[in-house]
Amino acid sequence: MRHADDPLLPEFSTPRSLAEVGLSEHRVAQLVRAGSIVRVRHGHYARRDARTDLVRAVRVGGLLTSYPALKQWGLWCPPDDDRLHVSVNAHARALRDPDTGRRLGSRSDVVIHWNSATSLVNAGIVAPARAIRDLPPDLDPAYAVAAIDSALRIAACTRDEMVSAFEVDRRLTRALRQADPRAESGTESVARIRLAAAGIHPEVQVPIGRYRVDFLVAKRVVVEVDGKEFHDTESTFERDRRRAAELTRRGFRVLHFSYSQVPYDWSACLAAIRAAVAL
Repeated sequence: MRHADDPLLPEFSTPRSLAEVGLSEHRVAQLVRAGSIVRVRHGHYARRDARTDLVRAVRVGGLLTSYPALKQWGLWCPPDDDRLHVSVNAHARALRDPDTGRRLGSRSDVVIHWNSATSLVNAGIVAPARAIRDLPPDLDPAYAVAAIDSALRIAACTRDEMVSAFEVDRRLTRALRQADPRAESGTESVARIRLAAAGIHPEVQVPIGRYRVDFLVAKRVVVEVDGKEFHDTESTFERDRRRAAELTRRGFRVLHFSYSQVPYDWSACLAAIRAAVAL
């Protein structure tokens, strides 16, 4: 149990930071025995309620980054990678298994990012711009833009912070130039970039009557994309149908694509848009 006069600790601590708030080595040992804090690895402690992925990254010897870090920051994350990504100092030694604490062996579900430096050591996670920087170099450019859009939309970081983090990375510098924080979902960002790559440059977030539509193509084709894998409720489904009916009544052709269609069946989406424009 925590004594009434013990300080409220951050999610992660070091022996030095614990000493700075008045916790002696003896008191720290008591807290570890009581389960109030956990010794993650040598020189690093975590609160009992610390987030699992962050604890696993710190146990390896670094900070959570890339895909899982984006999720922790509440940013849009590209699909299809559930591995643990850990940013470690280029000179780090004695990396540990995220689950057992033994010396790290070969694991297909753990990706090590060797970086020149790490930041936010006591937080267990890299800054948002750094997490985007650690996305794979061969990532679909539309996915990179979507992650950047989401970071700007919720003010997780600034453009200047991303410029600094991306440095000479041309792909991310280009993606930052294409960013548009008006996008309300990652799926919308991906569709916008893929439309541009196909030579189609729609108006975005266009007000029509009492509605605001994701895209307006050629002044008459409304394109809407779902931001989630499925509709949350039956009322959402009904609202979308009323919206489509009203837009159609106003003379617009309405195309509505699901969350999965944009990343996984884009050729069919693009063909439908071109056909609607040609009518």
